[in-house]
Amino acid sequence: MNNPFFLIFSLLFVSGCRYKSNDSRFQDHRVIYIQAIHNQSLAPQLGHFLNSKVREHIIRRGHFVITSDVKQCDLIMSVTVNNYRQDPEIYNPEDTLLAAGFNLLIQAEISLFNRKGEVIIDKEVLYQNASVLRSSSISNPSDRQAIVSLSDSLGRDIAGFIENHLW
Repeated sequence: MNNPFFLIFSLLFVSGCRYKSNDSRFQDHRVIYIQAIHNQSLAPQLGHFLNSKVREHIIRRGHFVITSDVKQCDLIMSVTVNNYRQDPEIYNPEDTLLAAGFNLLIQAEISLFNRKGEVIIDKEVLYQNASVLRSSSISNPSDRQAIVSLSDSLGRDIAGFIENHLW
């Protein structure tokens, strides 16, 4: 017990147990509740894909903490997809009746409220588009992969938009 190394080690061990991070990056996070995305468009399963991609990008960027309890949040985000268009973009010169490629466009409205219900962002509109090609002249174009890609791009845009909003 008269060993000075034991005394120094004991003091360091006891004082080290009360270590508390003073890193402000982890204390200034805003807690956000994301309402289920309303899909009022004709795009199949777009709401589901977009919901998961928005959450994924918000978590990945790390500026907000997502909660599933609206009572614990600082902010409430609402997203409504209200427009989905599939416009012909490319035509096959040998077949003038069917389009060989389409341009897909989705439009989403983003609203952000604080817990008291005060509007921070009111129905800001974001757009995203992608192209999809028909694999042959007798098949329909598969837009599922394009919708997943659109959801990923729009989810990234939504996360960046609310993060970079002037607070």
